[in-house]
Amino acid sequence: MPPNLKYLEGRKFCVVFIKVLDAATEKVQLQCLRGRASVEPGRLTVVHERGGMFTVPSSALPNILPSDGTALLQDAEYFVLVKTDENIMFASASD
Repeated sequence: MPPNLKYLEGRKFCVVFIKVLDAATEKVQLQCLRGRASVEPGRLTVVHERGGMFTVPSSALPNILPSDGTALLQDAEYFVLVKTDENIMFASASD
């Protein structure tokens, strides 16, 4: 059963994408998507101010946490870590 996500509706939210570059050295690459949470039954979508959207995978929903004040999260109230495939190319800030 999916967790109750209603408390997230309209909140500032950060999805932190993690790509493992080298497991042996624990080298990772991070990229964030910041926006507002939009909650539908059993589903959480983060909507960026420029209209981009990302639906958080159901496997990550139990791992949503309140912001811990880390600079990476900026002003987000909540965040979740999402592991990506090593073949995914992250966009640069200028893209």
